[in-house]
Amino acid sequence: MHISLAAETLFHLGGMPITNSLLTSVIVVMVMIIAGIAVGINYKKLPSGLQHLFEMAYEAFDDLAVGIIGEKGKKYVPLVVTFFLYIITSNWLSLLPGVGSIGLNLIEHGEKVFVPLFRGGNADLNTTLALAIVSVVATQIYGIKVSGLAGHLHHFKNPLEIISEFSKILSFGFRLFGNVFAGEVLLTAGASMMVLVTGNNRVLYGIPGGLIQIPFLCLELFVGFIQAFIFAVLTLSFISIYVQEKNH
Repeated sequence: MHISLAAETLFHLGGMPITNSLLTSVIVVMVMIIAGIAVGINYKKLPSGLQHLFEMAYEAFDDLAVGIIGEKGKKYVPLVVTFFLYIITSNWLSLLPGVGSIGLNLIEHGEKVFVPLFRGGNADLNTTLALAIVSVVATQIYGIKVSGLAGHLHHFKNPLEIISEFSKILSFGFRLFGNVFAGEVLLTAGASMMVLVTGNNRVLYGIPGGLIQIPFLCLELFVGFIQAFIFAVLTLSFISIYVQEKNH
């Protein structure tokens, strides 16, 4: 059983390393784009199927935004819903068969190492920190647009407030990464349990591990939803701190 904290590099593109988590993230974005186009082309006044799921998510966060900020909170819903849909899609796609289990056996430092072709996008700290930075920067931009630069800087008279903004990035990034990565380790350990106990790596010994994974997969589906929801709601809550006073 090989577990790597960092995403593995598959190849280089113009000097930029392409990791397995980046490849998975690109696939997630493509899935979302295709789904968005499909919903747009087949738009119906009475939604059904995928359109209904999208509208449910949007309406839920729309109600939250109005409850937290007021009617003007509706303008921040697209960003929040985008975070939610991207994170939950990435979390759930990482549970599909083949993610983490299909790969190549490479020689690194004289040892044979298995490198998966696909790795959960949010199981890479670079991805989760990037999402956190976008969230915090967007929060500041919205605050400046509402209160003006001078009015927005009024929130940072206390140096602790500045430190708080950086701590948000770390909190957002490490919380999402930690939960997703821990889930992948749990699933990998469950699938490899019989092989580790018996020392036999025949396919037959992997079947019990697959059965052991079932309850953990259900748990990870729930965790994937909760983490996406928490990230989106916290983003909305932090936005409200800088725009609500002006609105009221």
